[in-house]
Amino acid sequence: MDNRLIGQIGENAAADILMAKGYTILKRNYRCKHGEIDIIAEKYGEMSFVEVKTRQSYQFGRPCEAVSEEKKRHIRKTARCYLDELRAKGYIPRRYDFQIVEVTIQHMEHVF
Repeated sequence: MDNRLIGQIGENAAADILMAKGYTILKRNYRCKHGEIDIIAEKYGEMSFVEVKTRQSYQFGRPCEAVSEEKKRHIRKTARCYLDELRAKGYIPRRYDFQIVEVTIQHMEHVF
């Protein structure tokens, strides 16, 4: 399976998980000059900037371990762009946070 498809499956699963937990999905794949945020969601007035990491195994560690300090900086800068856009429209969220959703897709053949 190619990585783009795996990522898409993971992002769809993450959005479903967030919605099941009561989040409203505001944006998916938000982009600006600093980078991309996979999902922007909101729950109880708190905005969440969500990075989704999908893997087919734990061979190279947990998916969340792939979020480097550099990636975190890009996510924070991208979140600032989004917040600036909202402020220009007169909306300022009370609070916001950053989250990671890990998705692992494992197909195990001949297990019994």
